Formats: sequence, C-alpha cells, structure tokens
Amino acid sequence: MSRKAFVLRASVALLLVAAASAAGSVLKLNPMTQGFLFLLVVVFVAVRAGLAISTITSILASACFNYYFLPPLHTFTIADPRNWVALGTFLGVSVLITRLVVRAQEEAVASAARRKEIEALYELSVQLLTATNRVGALGEATNRALMTIGAKGGGLVLFDGSPYRQNVIAWIGENEDYVEDLITGVGRHGETLEFPASEGRDVYLPLMVGGQRSGVVVARRVSAPRNVLESVAALLALAVEREKFLAENANLQAIRQSEMLKTSILRAVSHDLKTPLTAMTLHIEALRRVVGTGRGSEALDELEQENVRLRRRIENLLSMARLEAGRVAPRPEPIPPGDLFRASLESLALLRRTRPIETSVERDCPDVMVDPSLALEMIVNLIENAHRASPIDKPIELVARRHPVDDGRVRIEVLDRGFGIGDAHSTFGEVSFASADDGDLPSRGLGLEIAKSLAVASGGSVSLMSRPGGGAVARIDLPAAPVISLGEGEQ
Repeated sequence: MSRKAFVLRASVALLLVAAASAAGSVLKLNPMTQGFLFLLVVVFVAVRAGLAISTITSILASACFNYYFLPPLHTFTIADPRNWVALGTFLGVSVLITRLVVRAQEEAVASAARRKEIEALYELSVQLLTATNRVGALGEATNRALMTIGAKGGGLVLFDGSPYRQNVIAWIGENEDYVEDLITGVGRHGETLEFPASEGRDVYLPLMVGGQRSGVVVARRVSAPRNVLESVAALLALAVEREKFLAENANLQAIRQSEMLKTSILRAVSHDLKTPLTAMTLHIEALRRVVGTGRGSEALDELEQENVRLRRRIENLLSMARLEAGRVAPRPEPIPPGDLFRASLESLALLRRTRPIETSVERDCPDVMVDPSLALEMIVNLIENAHRASPIDKPIELVARRHPVDDGRVRIEVLDRGFGIGDAHSTFGEVSFASADDGDLPSRGLGLEIAKSLAVASGGSVSLMSRPGGGAVARIDLPAAPVISLGEGEQ
C-alpha cells in the first residue's frame, strides 16, 4: 500500500469512529449499544483497510468509548472497576475480530491464487496430453502455461545433446544475451536459479527426462510459488518425453512397414525366380539323358551345382527376412558337430565330386545348442565361399573344437588354401577376398552376409582371419549345449 493510500484510508477510519461517537452522543446510546456500534466500525475498517489501519481504529474506538461513554464522561479516568473490564474486553474483542477478518481475507486471496494455479496446471496437462504431434504444439502449450501463471516472459529451451546446443521451442518477451549463459549453467549443473526482477522474480528450472537434463523452463517476472513452477516444469518434461516417444513410435512403424515391404518383395522375387530355376532343373536332367558322359556331362554338373547354389541363396534370403521380421524364431537343440558336418556334405553332393572336404571333431568338443537348419546353412554358405576362393585341387577342412577361452561355446572352422584375405583383419565387417584371376569376385559375398546374420540370430558370431601358410579361416562361434551329469547308478 502506498503512503497516500494509507493516509486516505486512515482518515476515513478516523471519520467513521468520529461519526459513531457523534451518533452515540446524539442518540444517547447506552455503553453496551455504543460498544456494538464501535465493533461494527472496526469490522468494516478491517474488511476494507487491512490489519494496520484496523488495529489503529480499534485503539481509537476504545479511547472514544472511554472518553464519551464510560463515567466519568469526557475524561480518560475510569471510576468503576467494572468499566475497566468492559473497556479491556472491548479492546481485546475488537483487535481479535480485526485479526480474524484480515486472516480470513488473506486465506481467501491465497485460496483464489491456489485455485488459479491448479486450474493453470490442469489446463496445461490437458493441453499437453491431448496435443497431437504436429509441429508447434509443445511451444503453444508452454506459452499458454507461462501466461496463465502470470509470467511476463520466458519460454522453453531444449538441449540438442549438450547445454551448449540450445533449441528454443517457445519464448515470450525479450531474450537477452546473458539468458543463454544462464540456461547453459542450469543445464550443466541441474540447479534451479532465481533472481529478483522488477516484478516478482526470474526463475530458471531444469527439465529432467529419463534421468537426463533435456532442457530448461524459464519464467521471468513471475510471482507464482516455487512448487507451482516445479509442477509446470515436470509437466513439460513429460510432454517432451511424450514427443520423443511419438517420434520413436513413428520411426518404429516406418521400420516395420519397411520390413514388411522387404519381405513381400523377397517373397515375390523368390517366387518369380523359383519358377525358372525349376524349369532349368528339368532341362538339365533332360540334357543329361541326351548328352551322356564326357565333356558335356561335366558342364551339366557345373550348371546343376550353380542352379542348386542359387536356389539355396533364395531360400536363405527368405529365411533372413522372416527372422528379421520376427515371424520365425530359432529353435535351438543339442546337436553333435559331426552330424552338422555330415548334413553339410550331403547338401553339397555335387561339390564333393570335384573337391575333397576333410572333417575333424576333437574328442572333448561338446554338442552345439543351435537350430539345426540355421547351423547347416551357415556351414554350407562358408564352404561354398571357400570353394570359390581356393584352387580346385586344394582340400577344404571342417574342424570343430571347444572354444579356447569360453567353455560355454563351440568353435567351428572352415579352412581353405585359397587366395586368403586381402585386408587381413579378423573382424567380419572389414574382411575382403582378393583373387588374382577373378577380378569380379566380390569383396564381401552374399554367402558371408547370410552366415553372419544366421549366426547372430543363433546367439553366435562369424569372423574371418588369414590362415598361416596361405588361405583363410572362417570361424563360427556358437553356444555349447549344457552338459547333463549322470547320477550314481545311471549309465
């Protein structure tokens, strides 16, 4: 309250007390009635003027009550002790009523402010939860929230991975240069900053999303309490998290649709390719009956081998697509490595006619815990790649042993004496084959990619390294089957 307003209201209170005293004197009211009249004046002043003026009014009314209405009149002397009790009671009651009225007013004002704050938070929560993921929805909700809580400026600033890379989502009022430095400081240390302002104060609150500081809410020249501002910051943090979730969900939906499209395309392509491959198989068999033995028969063997290899590639691609789409899950079971080797050789009957393949399984090698069909395709693809990369008179070796470091894994190796690895690294992603005779040989064949994908789906890995003495070693590390111990008396 300004000084001028205080003087004016005090003067009005003085006039009211004087008017009540004059009215009592003219009407010759008894002391009890006059006391109630003074109490009405005190209550009225307390309602309209506040605690300080109403307290002064109570004291002034007590003085007038004593001077004009308690004998002896027109003196401040009190002859009857009972009048001391009456005067003290009047003064105490008037002061008490004054304080009660003022407190009720203050609580009413505080209750109205809290109601307004709750309405603002409710409106903000509804706006944030019902807002779509369109551009600008978060900024509009932030501006409305700041205006509702009475902020004269401020906004929402998000960090792009670092407090030094700031993205202003919404802002009201001026944005001085030092504001950016303060936001950076809040982002680095995570502490709320408050500074006095011309009206209220400036508050900088960090946004915590997923345990990380993702931004800062700034409320400038605001008088709302700290807990309200923290509630606004918490709601905005949830809104930011929601925006990220919507973006990730949209990306996930796009990836899922892409996978479905890829699967559909592969399925359609494989169908279109299998039909001519079947026709080629029939024609090869027909030509074999006509050609008989000799040079033509060898050419037909090569053609049939490539036909089988192409069919296997198509089936592998379909299997990979189904695994990546989650439509088929591997079904691991214990299987001896020797059985995998035998099944692989049976699948490569045509290749075995032209190249020796040697197998070896160490005595302490455990069984492999893997889906048999996936493991078979891994080994077959690596054998075919070794066959293409090595001279025809050099054997391919298949070796199975316990992993030298991890007892819970089995290592299967496909060894050749071919051209080796051009870029001699053991990491699969950096390996490349180089051939002096075949410039068209790709650095990363499709068979290697298929073997890698199938190994990852089976909980294993594929790596390549150069073989001492020339050639390459393709290693497949797969989970070992758990060993079941036999109890006493069991065989």
